[in-house]
Amino acid sequence: MRIPMHSPLPGRGAARTLMLTLAVAVSAAGCDFLDPTNVENPLTTTEDLARATEPTRALLPGLRAQFARVLGGTMVLTEVVSDNYSIHGTGLNSEYDNPRAIVPNIVNATGTATGLYWNLQELRALSTFVLDDIVPGDNSATTEQLAEIRYYRGMAFLMLAENFTAAPLEVDGTPVPASELLARALADLDASLASGVSGEFNLRARAAQARAHRLGGNAAQAAQAAQQALAAQADFVFLQGYDATSITNQAFVFTTQRALKEMQPLPRLDFLDPKYTSLSAGAPVAKAEEMHLILAEIALASGSLGAARGHLADAITLAQSRPRPNFTDNDQRQNADLTVRPRNAEIVIRADPQSPFRSGLVLTRPGSVPVPTISGTSLRADSVRALTGEEETWHAFHLARQEIHFLEGRRMSDLGIRLPMMLREIDANPSINPGDAGTTVVVPSYIPEGNGMDVFTPSSPYDDDDQLVTTQVTIQVDMNRVLARERVNAFN
Repeated sequence: MRIPMHSPLPGRGAARTLMLTLAVAVSAAGCDFLDPTNVENPLTTTEDLARATEPTRALLPGLRAQFARVLGGTMVLTEVVSDNYSIHGTGLNSEYDNPRAIVPNIVNATGTATGLYWNLQELRALSTFVLDDIVPGDNSATTEQLAEIRYYRGMAFLMLAENFTAAPLEVDGTPVPASELLARALADLDASLASGVSGEFNLRARAAQARAHRLGGNAAQAAQAAQQALAAQADFVFLQGYDATSITNQAFVFTTQRALKEMQPLPRLDFLDPKYTSLSAGAPVAKAEEMHLILAEIALASGSLGAARGHLADAITLAQSRPRPNFTDNDQRQNADLTVRPRNAEIVIRADPQSPFRSGLVLTRPGSVPVPTISGTSLRADSVRALTGEEETWHAFHLARQEIHFLEGRRMSDLGIRLPMMLREIDANPSINPGDAGTTVVVPSYIPEGNGMDVFTPSSPYDDDDQLVTTQVTIQVDMNRVLARERVNAFN
C-alpha cells in the first residue's frame, strides 16, 4: 500500500508528516524535533516503514513535532478569539476579534499559526497510523513509546473536544460530537496510564486526564486525577520546546517579533505579556496550578466556598513562586491606527465601569520587564482567603484561571466559544453539509457583540505627542464578572 503524501484534507496528510522523520537517522529519535525540509523519498510505503529498523522509535520525532505545531496554532488562534488578545496587524484575520463573524473559510489555514483544526487532525491521524499500522509489526516498540503515542492521540481528541462541537475521525466520515471526542481522549489517556510506566508521560497523562474529566463535568474523576497528579509532584510543569530552525513558537512570533506587533494583550493583562521570549521558548502543556484550579472549581460548584478559596489560594501561591526573568521589551504597544496603548506603570486599570481601579497591571515599555514564563497572577492568596461572597469567589476563580493559563490556548474554550471546522473539510467531505454540527461557530449569548471583549477607554491615554494625559483606563466588559454571574463552569 502506498502512503498518500499530499492530500487536501486534514488527516489524509498524516503520512506526509511521517515522511519527515524518515530523513532522520534512528539515532536522532531522542531529539525533540526534526528539520521538516529533509523529505527524501515521497514514494515511501507502509511496508517500507514497517521494515525499517525500530520504526516506532524512528517515527516518534514526527509526533513530537506535530504536537508542537498543534500548540502553536492553539496559542495564537484561540487567544485572539478570546478577550486575552486583540489583533493589531495584517498577519491575522481581523474577524478573529469578532467571534460571531468567524466562518469556515476564515479558519481554513494549514499553517502553524492559525491551522488549529488541520494540525489537530494531523496529530490524531498520525498517532493512529503509528498505533494501527506500525506498532503491530514492530517487536522493538516499547511500553514507554506506546504510552507517549497514546498521550499524543489523547491530547488531539481532547483539544478537538475543547475547541470544536464536532469533527470527523476518518476520511469522508460523519462528524462525531465533542462528547465522543472526549470519550476517545479519555480512553487513550487511560491506556497510556494503564501501561504502568513512570516518569514524565505518566504524570502528563494524569494531568491531561484531570483536564479531560473537567471538560466532561465529571467532578469525582477530575478531583481524583488532580489529586494524584499533585501527590506525584506538587510543583510539576511540562514545557513543550520548539526548534527555532524549523518549528518555532508562533506565540512568540506574533506577540514579540513582528514589527507592528500583531497581537496586543488586554490592558489589565499587560503584566503577563510577553509570556514567551524567544523562538524556542517552551509552552506549558501541563502544570500543578491547573490541578489546584480544577479542585477549586469542583468545590465551588458544590457550594464548598471555604475549600474552594483554599484550593484557589494554593494555585495563586504556586503561580507566584514561578520564575519571572527580566526581558528587554521594545514593543511600542500600538493600536491598529498606530496610536499608543497603555504602556506606563503609573496607569491604573479597572475591569469594568463598576470595578475599582488597580495598579500594577501595566508595565513601562519599551524597557526591561519581568516576565512570568510559566504562570503569573495579579491575585494574592490572603485576599482570596478573605473573600466572603459566592459571586466574588467565582470571579476570583475565573480571573485566576485566565491569568494563570494566559497564552496557553485555554481561554476561548473557557468562554464557551467553539470554532467551525475548516472549509476544505466541509467542501471535500461528502458526509458534511454547511450547517451540520461542527460547521458553524458557537458563541454563547453572554459574549458581547462585535469586538466588545477587547474594548477599553480611552483607547489611547496619550496625546498626539505620545505624552500621557490620563492614568485611568477602563475595560468595557469584565468577562470574568460575566462568567461569575452566569454561573459558567465545567460542573454546571
